[in-house]
Amino acid sequence: MIKKLTKGFVSFRNYVIHSKIFLQRTMSWISIANAGMILFLVLSKFQDYGLELHITRWIIPIYLGFIVLLVVFGYVEDRLGFHREEKRAQESKSPYMKNVVKRLERMEKKINSIQRKVK
Repeated sequence: MIKKLTKGFVSFRNYVIHSKIFLQRTMSWISIANAGMILFLVLSKFQDYGLELHITRWIIPIYLGFIVLLVVFGYVEDRLGFHREEKRAQESKSPYMKNVVKRLERMEKKINSIQRKVK
């Protein structure tokens, strides 16, 4: 009975975790679409203030330019190493990665002791 409950809990947990990952990926795409809607609202407010803007003519080029600008910023951030450093700092706090590092250190100690015995 306990094994069935444990197995059921593990499969439920895996389902929830994968669902959260999929939801997070979906939310990033929704935020890009949301930026287009916010751009539409900003351009319509400019029209309310008397600026002669044709929203249908300008929204697509401005939106595409905004997306290109975001991609360029992402590329520059990656080239400057911010993303790698952020991931490294995030992973250093992970209990799983701490366990992996401890195991690697133990393996290195064993290898070094074996190498000393061989010499």
